[in-house]
Amino acid sequence: MLNSFYVVGSLANRVFRLNDIMLPFIVTGFSFGLLGVPLFEGVYGIENLSDISILGIGNEFFLWFVYITLLRNELGRQNFSAKVLLDFVKSPLVISIISGLVLNLSGLNSCFNEFILFQGLNRTLEYIGTMTTPIILIITGYGIKLNKKYLKGATKVLIIRLIIIFGVGYLIKLLIINPYIQISAVFDLAFFTFLALPPPFSLVIFMGEYCSDEEVSIANNAIVLSTLVCLVLFVGMVVFAN
Repeated sequence: MLNSFYVVGSLANRVFRLNDIMLPFIVTGFSFGLLGVPLFEGVYGIENLSDISILGIGNEFFLWFVYITLLRNELGRQNFSAKVLLDFVKSPLVISIISGLVLNLSGLNSCFNEFILFQGLNRTLEYIGTMTTPIILIITGYGIKLNKKYLKGATKVLIIRLIIIFGVGYLIKLLIINPYIQISAVFDLAFFTFLALPPPFSLVIFMGEYCSDEEVSIANNAIVLSTLVCLVLFVGMVVFAN
């Protein structure tokens, strides 16, 4: 699905002669770990987190192995390297996912329910988890800053992203996901939430190595606007769904 966003973004860039080298990257990828997880978990609980995590795992693999490689190759003519692989392995989200899979497949997860020591550890982690969600959202809100000078360009980029993301995303869901996979009502909510997420916040960091200050500022403003729109869409979805 993420490959489709990149392809459509590249086609839109050429067909409409937008001449924006960053457009295919801005319309591809999602800030899943930093915003998607705390938003969805905060409303629907950790017991339903797996519905959006299915999408998030694919997003993380794509970002670290394909997205960053494409970005560096397009902007800096750099190919896949060991550093990309190392950055992926060191990602906290990936470490958490792999650790959880190992515990689950090995059967060691049963220890958290059988032994008092592990029960205490599990309860401690649950308490820490409930604190993490509001802290992440507070940090995200604090970091939101708009530059009026680049607001017009950022708005145009955001509109294009929303059209591509929701158009292509729901087309794939209608033609591929719905006919072959039995999905729940919670997954429908998770799918909408995932598509509403802003581009990866790390995009601006990678752009800083190759792009002009103006291009970086437009992308940064587009991400900020996308974050605000994401929050509005998510709140609207929660109100409408209930």
